[in-house]
Amino acid sequence: MGSCPIPASSVAENLRKHVDPKSPPPMRLMAARGMVPMGPRDMVTVLTCLTYDDDDKVAEAANASLTELPERIIKGALGEKTLHSLVLDHLARALPENEEYLEIILTHNQTPDETFEYLADRVGERLLNIITENQVRILRHPPIATAILDNPNILKSQVDRLMDFAVRTGMDFRDLDAFKEAKKRISAAPPDPEEAKRIKQVVEESIPEEMVKEEEDPSTKDEAEEQEEKKKSILQRLHTMTPAQKVVLATKGNKTVRSTLIRDRNKVVATAAIKNPGVSESEVIGIAGSRAVCDEVIRIICGNREWTRSYAVKKALVENPKTPIAFSMRFLQTLRKVDLKGLSMSKNIPSAVAQAAKKLLQKRMGGR
Repeated sequence: MGSCPIPASSVAENLRKHVDPKSPPPMRLMAARGMVPMGPRDMVTVLTCLTYDDDDKVAEAANASLTELPERIIKGALGEKTLHSLVLDHLARALPENEEYLEIILTHNQTPDETFEYLADRVGERLLNIITENQVRILRHPPIATAILDNPNILKSQVDRLMDFAVRTGMDFRDLDAFKEAKKRISAAPPDPEEAKRIKQVVEESIPEEMVKEEEDPSTKDEAEEQEEKKKSILQRLHTMTPAQKVVLATKGNKTVRSTLIRDRNKVVATAAIKNPGVSESEVIGIAGSRAVCDEVIRIICGNREWTRSYAVKKALVENPKTPIAFSMRFLQTLRKVDLKGLSMSKNIPSAVAQAAKKLLQKRMGGR
């Protein structure tokens, strides 16, 4: 479908010829003018796709038809749970004056977070309240909060509620006076267990599913490239997350997530990641030998009997200068001669461990 970002699969199969850029222009133009019989969902989807058509005549006709659609067609389409997210986003931008449509879009589960961001700094008080109350989206996509604060229609009560939420979830608005006031207000108030429980639930719900679901091994080059792009996207999102989100994600995240968070400078996050039930032995081997993880993570590995049954884990721990010497000395007793020899000459471990490896090697070789 040319430059259209909406996938062909979102269009009913019997109608795809009307949006296919390879189809004859008259066929596409007929659909752009609303002259092809179809239901509300299909009509709105097809017209949205055609607004991206490379033929200006087709694109202009589709734009005009979309903005002139009867209310029953638009509402019928918006009532569909399977309406594509990018169609919802397009409608929000194409019909910005219709508050009734925008309210439906703002309460639709498929609406992208970017749509909320787009609307947040331009809607009136009533719709702004809907956006402000959707704290899961705000935490999942922080630019929404910035856009809310830029809205000239925002009320002081909405600012205060947003800043209270920001303080409680670790969002950073340190340069704003309202944020500083919220910190003072919350620190002076007695603990509220119910609010803490609610905030925890919001944090958990803000975690994207793709960061929790384990990645499957790619079977083709295209799948490998697609997976690599997803990993880059995940790593970018991790950089924008609050400590509270990272802690929750560390305990539930997939391999890409936990391998990153286990090296986080925040010890609470890092230790939560090593306790993730999805951590495999192969991951532990890599972590045990890493100097980029905090001392506490190494201690947790050392104290895990299941993991330290593995020869490779024990060897990696002894080779890691961050491993407490008491553990290194214990694991040293189980290592093979060839590994003891390497350790005895190593300059990358504590000298006491290297000396102990040398003595143990000599003992096993009969004093030679």
